Amino acid sequence: MRILITGDQGFVGTETKKLLAHREHDWIEPPEIIGFDAMSGEDIRDLERFHNVVETFKPDRILHLAAIAIFADADADPILALETNALGTKNVSEVASEFRIPLVYASTGSVYMPIKMVPPITEDFQVCGNSVYGCTKYMGELYVRESKAPWIILRYAHLYGNEKRGHGLIGGFLDRINRGLAPTLYGGKQSNDFTYVKDVAQANVLALTASWDKWRQVYNIGTGEELSADQAGDMVCSTFGYMGEIERKEQRTVDPERFVFDCSKAERMLKFKAKYSFQQGLEDMRNEAGEELPDMASGKERVA
Repeated sequence: MRILITGDQGFVGTETKKLLAHREHDWIEPPEIIGFDAMSGEDIRDLERFHNVVETFKPDRILHLAAIAIFADADADPILALETNALGTKNVSEVASEFRIPLVYASTGSVYMPIKMVPPITEDFQVCGNSVYGCTKYMGELYVRESKAPWIILRYAHLYGNEKRGHGLIGGFLDRINRGLAPTLYGGKQSNDFTYVKDVAQANVLALTASWDKWRQVYNIGTGEELSADQAGDMVCSTFGYMGEIERKEQRTVDPERFVFDCSKAERMLKFKAKYSFQQGLEDMRNEAGEELPDMASGKERVA
């Protein structure tokens, strides 16, 4: 089995490759991974190059993760976000369609914004996006749906993990704490479904190995655990031993008041169920990182 992964060197791609290397299925030995990542000079905006790679290696599945995935980056360069998230996905979808290669597309819960119904969010909620990132990822979904090959769309909830540095609530908190700065919290009452990257990797593998009756479907991938930003921030500080102040700022306009997934469809059809609660995910991060974090309240170093 050969699996081509776009964005294989990124946050989710790296974790998915680890799981594929150690997971055994009746048709995975483990699989051969073909990477296609901007860090190696590969760009999904280059249709000819992507077509040639697929034609040469003839993968059995494509996992499409490559994207401008940070809100601030998409806002700073909307044209790049459009070309990558939408038109780049169009390229991937067209090639998958030509060679009839089943395609798993990593989308986002941001396509549900603005949320006009009462959560928990099911796959039937209205989608459009209220940010450059969310809108361009939804456009990518529309191109995927046009593929003549089987496809699965996975809409991830708010991802966190050690390799997501410098942005998002968890990554932003830990980045500032490691630099000796007070973490910044935007708002506090708004809620989210915080999903550990190892659970997302598990969802990717389950999608790639799904039976054919599970394809041409959209699945929410999250925990179903709803936490406020205040709660999440306090748990990050407690888990990583930070006892200093938290800098508070006004809630961002793109953040919904409530965000939590109903993942029953993914559980029923893909057998996906998150293994990590938010607390368990933070503890796994701490144990894997083993880094020393500054205690700004006392000025002393403490072991995370």
